[in-house]
Amino acid sequence: MGRSISKREQLELLTTNFSYRMLVGETVLRFLLVKDLLIEEEPAREKGQPFPLGDVAAWVSSLDVSIDEKDRIKVLGRVEGKVVFYSTLGSKEVTWQEEEFRKDVDLPGALPGMEANGHARISFIGEEESPLEAEGKILYQLKIEVEVLLSVVDPQQLEVAVGVKDVPPEKVSHGIIIAEELVGEEAVPVTLSKEFQFEGEPQYIKSLNGYFKDFSWDLGKEGISLKGELVTVFYFFSGKERGFKESRQQFSQLVAFPPIKKGYQVSVFPRVEYAAYEVLGTNVRQMVYIDIFLRVTRTVQQEVISDIQGAMVKKEYLLLPKSLGVVKESLELVQKLSFPYPEQIASGSCRLLNLEVDVQDGRINVSGTLEKNIYYLPGTEKEVSLEEESEIEKLPAFSSFEEEFQCALYLPGAGPEAEKAAYFSLNASEFAPTDNNTLQISHGLLEAKAWVMQEFSVVVPYRVPPGTSMVIYAVRQGDTLLKIARSYGVKAPVLAQANGLGEDATLEAGQKLLIPLLFYADY
Repeated sequence: MGRSISKREQLELLTTNFSYRMLVGETVLRFLLVKDLLIEEEPAREKGQPFPLGDVAAWVSSLDVSIDEKDRIKVLGRVEGKVVFYSTLGSKEVTWQEEEFRKDVDLPGALPGMEANGHARISFIGEEESPLEAEGKILYQLKIEVEVLLSVVDPQQLEVAVGVKDVPPEKVSHGIIIAEELVGEEAVPVTLSKEFQFEGEPQYIKSLNGYFKDFSWDLGKEGISLKGELVTVFYFFSGKERGFKESRQQFSQLVAFPPIKKGYQVSVFPRVEYAAYEVLGTNVRQMVYIDIFLRVTRTVQQEVISDIQGAMVKKEYLLLPKSLGVVKESLELVQKLSFPYPEQIASGSCRLLNLEVDVQDGRINVSGTLEKNIYYLPGTEKEVSLEEESEIEKLPAFSSFEEEFQCALYLPGAGPEAEKAAYFSLNASEFAPTDNNTLQISHGLLEAKAWVMQEFSVVVPYRVPPGTSMVIYAVRQGDTLLKIARSYGVKAPVLAQANGLGEDATLEAGQKLLIPLLFYADY
């Protein structure tokens, strides 16, 4: 407990330490990297055309996020990977050097001195366009989409007044701080393996798609239990055999987490990053690499004194996010493809070209555009002889389609002033024949949340004697304007203005700052 003395009369405040890690905001950054891969070997060919690359794997090898200026996050990282190239002499694994990236992301409410968190992974790998050939060299262009899950946390510890002695209750104004706190974030890597047997040794394998079915999680005493079914699809040809092969695997994973109590909220963002295949004679070993990102939050409440009528008190003004809620919606996207129903068909990887979020009164409108890749084996109109069979294309036909979608999610209390974040994931696709077309039915999941920033005043004990108007402060290592301002109950913009600094100014140890102490009295 602590004491505080006002300028007009003595007040005995009852105080408590209020520690919190407020989740100021969150967002998703997606961007496309184009990687040129130059190979100096003769590729395997199909009717004169070079084979597409087989397995293509990429991962984020390093990531650094920071807040250097107001409302903006700086993201730095590297991507590396490898591919399987099919030459006239057989398959060969090719690696490439790290590719650097730098991005700036707008996130309202972010301030220097707050904590920025990020988790990066690969959400799409594509290489479908014909490679370029010149002077005995072949150039493949890889499209790699990086997804970065970002959050900003405000870690603070304040001594706040929760009671006062010898003051009539009608003169004391109380308030309740309600805000969302980040309990923790964790990335869970999962690797699943499986073996397949073929009649002969496969000459070509390419992963097409991977998604989750019936994914769920449960809270237990030991942590979070994740389970579901992984579905993968790949194309192969082995001798005269060719086609798509689908694999299904059940999996479960227990994630040890700090004790999760009643009222905690868990957000789970699973992603199949890539699959790799190792040919072992007539057997093939499949390795699937999965990334599951967890974010656990809770709602914190603290009753405080916001004002005392007739007394001059010291106040701290907190800018806190107030969650309006989270809404989820399952989507069923129906699209007609511009070719007749084929002999075999499978969906390839899908890329989210854009995602727009607009908050109106009581609802969140989400719209976006998907780029879908489709592989298929065209149907044959007549039976073919053994001589003609060798002329049939071994590789499947490929088509890319764009599809737009929109959805309204209803969230009472949401309005145009709200900040927002949205997450989209695409799962299974089904195909059905129609007149002269093929019908594709895709299943997705959309999750959106909204929050507003609110200013909240709390009574705090004096750090210096009442009546002091100015303090000269020597900056310490690691100090920021936000941190210093809060230590003295001054708003960061006021402190910056008093010293002729920008709100995102970098401070040096030993630097002297003038701190104007502002006192408020309501009579």
